[in-house]
Amino acid sequence: VAAALKTLQVPLWQGDLVTPGLSHPLEHGMTVTIERSVAVSVEVDGRRLTARTLSGTVADLLRELGVTLGPHDRVTPGLTTEVTPLMQVRVTRVRVEEVTVQEEIPFETWRWAEPRWEKGRVGLLREGSPGLRENVFRLVYEDGRLVRRELVASRVVREPRARIIGVGTKVLVHTLRTRAGVIRYTEVKDMVATAYYPGPESTAPWTDGLTYTCVKAGLGVVAVDPEVIPLGTRLYIPGYGLAVAADIGGAIKGNRIDLGFDTYREAIMYGKRKVKVYILAE
Repeated sequence: VAAALKTLQVPLWQGDLVTPGLSHPLEHGMTVTIERSVAVSVEVDGRRLTARTLSGTVADLLRELGVTLGPHDRVTPGLTTEVTPLMQVRVTRVRVEEVTVQEEIPFETWRWAEPRWEKGRVGLLREGSPGLRENVFRLVYEDGRLVRRELVASRVVREPRARIIGVGTKVLVHTLRTRAGVIRYTEVKDMVATAYYPGPESTAPWTDGLTYTCVKAGLGVVAVDPEVIPLGTRLYIPGYGLAVAADIGGAIKGNRIDLGFDTYREAIMYGKRKVKVYILAE
């Protein structure tokens, strides 16, 4: 058969199927059939394989070329696709793995009203410690390149332990002998004192003589920042005397206090000075 095809100048390509075989002797009236292979290419593992094949499907072609597939590998076109001339097949290697990553859980800071501590005392009651979380991720690689990262499970291995700051709430009452008699106080504040007179010289255009709390202004009535000293608080200021916080002022912010006087001359004479302000016990 081979000699006959050569005489007839019939070309043969690698992969062509000749029936009967090339070494079969010729017989009178014999019919020789040639099933032509088709040229295909396969991209896999960074290489391009070219071949001529008689395979019926892509799966047959890969078996013929010795290409083995992993459980997640992707083939384009699909394995059941019929092989056609000049077909290009691509095998994408897909690898899936799971990794466990530990993540620190930050701890919170709590403030605890500590009744055993004097009011104003702040300190650490308990150190905090971070918790620990384990996250399981599924990593998907295609041809060695990470293309997807999915969180599939998460669990707290160790709960965080909050840091606790103690804030004293116990009010201690102290006593002090003053010109106004013995006073009972709970706190002392260092403040800057100024003076005012409820007349127009100090308060214009507000000259009705009433404070923010509608108490008549004058000696013993002072203006404060309510964020520092609540309105209605009874006070003692050395060199001034007993007072009540009953007014506010635009310039009276923070540790400032404005002392009321009955006359403009008294206010001017007092001026501005640093004072200790005693918060009286109820």
